[in-house]
Amino acid sequence: MTVFRCQDNCAERGYLYAGLEFGAECFCGHKIQAPNSSEADCNMDCKGEKGNVCGGANRLSIYRLELSQESARRYGSAIFKGCFKRPDNEFSLAVLSGERCLCGFPTPRFTLHEREDEELCLHRCPGEEFESCGTEDYFLVYQTQVQDNRCMDRRFLPTRSKHLVALASFPGAGNTWARHLIELATGFYTGSYYFDGSLYNKGFKGERDHWRSGRTVCIKTHESGKKEIEAFDSGILMIRNPYKALMAEFNRKYGGHIGFASQAHWKGKEWPEFVKNYAPWWASHTLDWLRCASGCTWSTSRS
Repeated sequence: MTVFRCQDNCAERGYLYAGLEFGAECFCGHKIQAPNSSEADCNMDCKGEKGNVCGGANRLSIYRLELSQESARRYGSAIFKGCFKRPDNEFSLAVLSGERCLCGFPTPRFTLHEREDEELCLHRCPGEEFESCGTEDYFLVYQTQVQDNRCMDRRFLPTRSKHLVALASFPGAGNTWARHLIELATGFYTGSYYFDGSLYNKGFKGERDHWRSGRTVCIKTHESGKKEIEAFDSGILMIRNPYKALMAEFNRKYGGHIGFASQAHWKGKEWPEFVKNYAPWWASHTLDWLRCASGCTWSTSRS
């Protein structure tokens, strides 16, 4: 991530502000809802651009954006995207075509990558003296705030699988995010070695299934050790930078799944003690799973 890339991503979506945190995380918004902090707290170099600062630990480097004319052309919550040639035999997106309004999503035939001259779309809207509504062959396209829900439908496997696939990670490595992406990409629920009611209530319906049910495409686990690993037939191991993984798990422990630990926790004795206890676990967990990549082998001295 770089400062320019974050600014460009936010400007493209019509936001007024871009913020960078932890050296690599980019956020966009229309309001600043937190008080100013010392500039010295923003002390992390951008991961993709050494020499520039991209925030700090729970600190944002914020930039106000000069929006382009295109991004600034908003109609309510919709953003004007431009004039595009009509695709053959396919209608999509929220478009104005003469007297008709068509709605849908981008498709391989209508990707919004090839804009046309806006003069090709100049056709007065009926009842609107100063507005253009496109033509039969050229559409005026607007991006709305409606989310693409085509990948939201999920279900359990139609046939119970006898092959158990672990989605293994140390806590804080992004297992829940990976499950979310896997479910949207495959259309099937993921399971868990544990049960988290808050995740179940947020749509992870595989949480309630027993992890050996065979109805889920993979099973989340933070376990390690020969017996626990060999309970699965195969596995996907997620390895995250230990510093970031420890910070994420510390935030989850004291702030919940989407919250943050307070400054008192970071500056108090909790953080050093947490690192002392959890860092060896990160190492042993990762090494245990890597050791089993081609079949588990353990030394006789292992306890």
